Amino acid sequence: MANETQTTQTAANAEPTQSADANTPVTDAKATIKIEGQSFELDSALAQDDKTLTVVLQPHFASIENANITREVKDGKLTVTIVKKAQHKGYK
Repeated sequence: MANETQTTQTAANAEPTQSADANTPVTDAKATIKIEGQSFELDSALAQDDKTLTVVLQPHFASIENANITREVKDGKLTVTIVKKAQHKGYK
């Protein structure tokens, strides 16, 4: 299947995961990153594991620290969607 899609979802502080298996290789040099209503391009090598992606984006998006990161590969193009988790607000 040429249009086969594989999705991986992890917490940002979990072990890094591979974004594609042998059937869905990432062939595009750029990945699309979707976070906080914005979408932009980033080198796909930086977007393939959670730890590297967190280090790269942390200075610009503090919400990535405890976010859900979802990866999808379609037609060789990696798309990473980052959704921040709702935090429990405790009392001091």
